Amino acid sequence: MKQNLKKINIYSNLLNDAVNTFDDFNSVNSGLENFSIALKGDLAINTFFKSKTIEVSEKISLFEKAVSSSMNEILVEVLKVVIENDDTNLIQDVSKHFTLLSKKKLNIAFVEVVSSAEMDNSLKDDITNSLSELVNKKINIDFNVDKNLIGGLKIKVDDTLYDSSLQTKLENAKSKLVGV
Repeated sequence: MKQNLKKINIYSNLLNDAVNTFDDFNSVNSGLENFSIALKGDLAINTFFKSKTIEVSEKISLFEKAVSSSMNEILVEVLKVVIENDDTNLIQDVSKHFTLLSKKKLNIAFVEVVSSAEMDNSLKDDITNSLSELVNKKINIDFNVDKNLIGGLKIKVDDTLYDSSLQTKLENAKSKLVGV
């Protein structure tokens, strides 16, 4: 376990040292997420990388051919080392740790916006720009729809939730009236 933590730190620090812009971060982060999803979601891919009968050089060669044109160069190099060391089981933890390191280094906030209906791109851009100015950080934002939300928005910035949904406002009013 201690050895795994050491490896996670090494891999995530290598990646963090290589990212100097928000675009670099997004490129590495999405590549890590996609690789992690592929490993977790596709038994054939996972089995291929875990196989003891397939030579490491063959695994690396196939990996390079599959991703070299679509993945960040530094990430490809780090993942080749991960594959060589048979550490693909650490990818999710590397991704989490890399995100934490880069968040601090690049002054990034992670934001989730939940609305009751799909928003058009113009509104999404306005919300993204307003939130970025408000928190004075670059933001990595996800927009989600919750049909159970009556109206308004729920916005989570890192670990803080701002809830302006009609449902919450009604619940707050109800609890105040019950207390009267």
